[in-house]
Amino acid sequence: MSPPEPGPPRETEIPPPGDVGPGVPGEAGEEEPGEGVAAARLGAVVAVGAALWLVPAPSGVEARAWHLLAVFVATIVGIILRPIPMGAVAFAAAAFAVVSGTLTISEATGGFGNPVVWLVVAAFFIATAFIKTGLGIRIAYHFMRVLGKRSLGLAYGLVATDLVLAPAIPSNTARAGGVIYPILKSLCASLGSEAERGTER
Repeated sequence: MSPPEPGPPRETEIPPPGDVGPGVPGEAGEEEPGEGVAAARLGAVVAVGAALWLVPAPSGVEARAWHLLAVFVATIVGIILRPIPMGAVAFAAAAFAVVSGTLTISEATGGFGNPVVWLVVAAFFIATAFIKTGLGIRIAYHFMRVLGKRSLGLAYGLVATDLVLAPAIPSNTARAGGVIYPILKSLCASLGSEAERGTER
């Protein structure tokens, strides 16, 4: 009996620059809750904030500080439940704090004048640009070409890629899931190592 003829070589797709792999939290692709679910979550947020707001302030705590705590707790609950986008939750909380007299406008917006805040925002902008334009993947491919003669060299290439991209993409999730993971998965598939098929090495 002659051995079976080998099948045609499998083609491995390299992810395009716009494909960032698994979804990064907060990116497009997350399922938005339905209207009924969103209304219920929004009601829970308002109920938590109102309950703390109406509770008398403990001794030694000013009423203004207690009300600010109620707004803060309601904001945290809103960020967790996400009845509306997170930015809208934060904006609504700041607006309510100003309208209710808990904070002045200068106090509510004072954080936006902090240069550290804008440094973090700029870092996120740069990280998004690295992922969307494919520059991070190009850098990874360069290290793969230089160090990818052996499996150990590939490992060193991935480590070097992570080291170079760390200052530009401070988020570990975005860096690993958006740049490193798609390349690593394609490399494993091209070498015939896939956990889904039981051929992992």
